[in-house]
Amino acid sequence: MTHSKRDTQAMDTHFWLIRHGETDWNAMRKLQGWRDIALNETGIQQARVLAQTLQTAAFRHRIDTVYSSDLVRASETARIATAHFGLPVRTDAGLRERGFGVMEGSDWQSLKHSADVPGAFNIRDPDTPIQDGETLRAFQQRIVDTFQSLAQRLPGNNVMVFSHGGVIDAVWRRLNGVALEAPRPFDIQNTSINCFSIRAGSDWIPGEWGIVDHLEQPALDELR
Repeated sequence: MTHSKRDTQAMDTHFWLIRHGETDWNAMRKLQGWRDIALNETGIQQARVLAQTLQTAAFRHRIDTVYSSDLVRASETARIATAHFGLPVRTDAGLRERGFGVMEGSDWQSLKHSADVPGAFNIRDPDTPIQDGETLRAFQQRIVDTFQSLAQRLPGNNVMVFSHGGVIDAVWRRLNGVALEAPRPFDIQNTSINCFSIRAGSDWIPGEWGIVDHLEQPALDELR
């Protein structure tokens, strides 16, 4: 039995992948990983602004399902931002940030710079082990497997997913064929929206990326 291109596209799973709102550890540039840090006041405001945006004519899409990392900074963002959909927020530990084990709580900037120091811990090396944590390669494989599983279970669905900066980075690299150790030429902002699809459960198709119009300061100020 053959399928037309239209039939195949009807089985695409479309994802809106959104980073959680700000936490105090984000503001302090501390590595969070699996530490369950709640949103701070700015993060709550960001989630509320996102909720407003998702209710305007600018967002014309039907959302069928909402998923979130089981860490509170993501699930709290999801609950605030999507309450108007009337959908349950389904949590999945497979959508967690990379587990950084004993490195959690470390200064993020110093870790980024240490990658250039001979013999120092290299956070971008794909196979450097971390005590009680994940290698970068294992982390990306977990993320790819989780989204593949969602696509296979939800063909033809529009799925909104709330997760973490590292998860968005891992998906961007999978979509664009960028090596794990290569530098990323942009920042991933809190509550930024990133779109992609998975066709027939396997082909990854990039969409619009890094949408942050809702984070302009006047929009945030209106809710203060």
